[in-house]
This record gives sequence, C-alpha cells and structure tokens, in this order.
Amino acid sequence: MPSPDVSFYCCPDPACHRAALIAEADGLRCTNGHVFPFASGTDVPVFAEAATGGSEYSVTDAAELHDNALRWLFKTFRTDEATLRRRLIERLDLAPGQSLLVTGAGAGNDLPYLAERMRGRGTIYAQDIARPMLLAGAARHQGTLRDMGIDARFSISDATQLPFADGAFDAAYHFGGINLFPDIGAGITEMNRVVRLGGKIVIADEGLAPWLRNAEIGKQLIANNTLYAYAAPLEHLPETARDAKLSWELHNCFYVIEFVVGDTPLPIDIDVPHVGRRGGSIRTRYFGQLEGVDPQLKEAAYAEAERRGLSRVEFLEELLLAATRGRTT
Repeated sequence: MPSPDVSFYCCPDPACHRAALIAEADGLRCTNGHVFPFASGTDVPVFAEAATGGSEYSVTDAAELHDNALRWLFKTFRTDEATLRRRLIERLDLAPGQSLLVTGAGAGNDLPYLAERMRGRGTIYAQDIARPMLLAGAARHQGTLRDMGIDARFSISDATQLPFADGAFDAAYHFGGINLFPDIGAGITEMNRVVRLGGKIVIADEGLAPWLRNAEIGKQLIANNTLYAYAAPLEHLPETARDAKLSWELHNCFYVIEFVVGDTPLPIDIDVPHVGRRGGSIRTRYFGQLEGVDPQLKEAAYAEAERRGLSRVEFLEELLLAATRGRTT
C-alpha cells in the first residue's frame, strides 16, 4: 500500500480549526487526537460514513445497482455515457497539473474522463459518504489513474463537512447526488470554500427545466423518479460567485450549475445618485427609509420639492438637516 499523501487533508472537527493531519500506519490523526482510520486493506481514510443499508448507495452491491441505473438512464435518454460526461467536464476548464475535488464521486464513473481532460497530469481527490460506493470506485480506478499519471486519492467523508483546507483545489465537480444531501446549501458552501479564488465549480443533478415540469413528459418523469421535480438550487450559491451559468443536459432533464469562485462583494457602486424627481441612491433608498407620514402631507412635500427644483430626497434631507441643527427653513 502506498504511503498516503496528507497534504490536502485536515481535521473536519470544527473545534480543530482545520488542523493538519499526520499519517500513521493505520490512519490519519490530528494534533488534538482525532483519529481517522483507513478502510481495511486500503489507503482510504474514513472521516464520516453513511449507515450501512441506510440507502441504495450504502449496501454491499451498491456499485452494481448504480451501474444498472446508469444503463437505464443512457438508454432512456438516448445518449452515451462518454458524450454526456465529456460535455459536463468540459465546463470545468481543467488544465494539466491542476488539483480537482470530486464530491459524491460514487463508483468513480467520471474519473477516467476527468483524467483524460487533465491529460494525465494532476491530482484528483474523490469523496463519498457511502463506503461501498467509494471503495468500489477506488478499486476500479485508483490503479488506472495512477498509471495515467494522475495522483488519485479517495476518502469516505461528508460533503457538507469536507476534510480539506480552504482553497486547496483548483476546481470542484459534482454529478448526481446533491439533491439527496441533507443540507444542499452546506454542500455548495463547502465546495466553494475548498476551491481557490478564480477556480471553477460545476454541479449537476436531476431536475427538469421549468417549462417541462407541467408538460406530460415532465409529469411522467417525476412520477417515475421524484428527483426530476427538483429545481436547480441557485439560491444556495454564494453571493460572491462570479460568471454563474445555468443550463440543462439530457434533453433539459438534468440541471447544470457552473460558477467561478470569488471572495469579494460584487463591484456594484450603490452610492451613484439618481437624476430625477425622486433622487437618492441605492444605499439611501434602502437604508434611509423614513417612518410613514400622512399621505396628504407627503404629496405636499413632493410638490414643494418640485417647486424648489430639488429632488424629493434632496428636499427631505435639507429639511431633516435643518431640524437636527435646531433651525427651520
């Protein structure tokens, strides 16, 4: 078994403030004493895992069940796996030598296509909370990816509490499964946290485009699998996201969200004054609202502002300044 590289891992316990981990013979340990064992016979650390049998992904033959579901998917939507996965991965704008995180990696079906896009140079960390799926993915792909020149690492962990340092990766990718996260917002927040400034994040899962939800085919799909009723969780994107895009694949039945990681407020100047009768700015119109007054008095004030050739905001501010200084106009 190769010596584990722990350079990207950190303790996920909030009290440890992402403390670095130390590699030992049977697992990883943080300086505060938390131990994360390797799954038996592997170099795959276990940080958190779903209960055995708790879902179709955490049963012994989960990977085989998932393979069968994928065969149905591609046959039903009349496409092939390679075409779809390459179209999704293309959105990541990956370059050779980069580091990539794959959340909800499952049995690792995307990994060969990601390695292909990275042209055999780089680092891929794949995580999933379902032990049977993740271990199947490691068994299927770890050796092949390493032969291709990719440093492939796997962990059994919680995507809503990732064991990685801030800004550790150049990009993050998720295809299938985020709809089932107990906290979708936390999952997206964590992906955003561990990707560097300017890095790309791509998220895709079942979810019909809005114009299909009440169509007959849409109703049939939702009756077959309620996940198709999910909407793209755009409300959970960080407000610092840049270049956000929403599209659909598989005949508008799978949403795809992509965005670039930012760390500063949007460059919107909320102090540019409006020219016109009302006046003010975005800031003053939002933060400077006054208590309600008699409607007739308000209209009289507006008329007086117009008579004086002032905007309403200028006139009211003039009155308020005079009043606070103990004077009247």
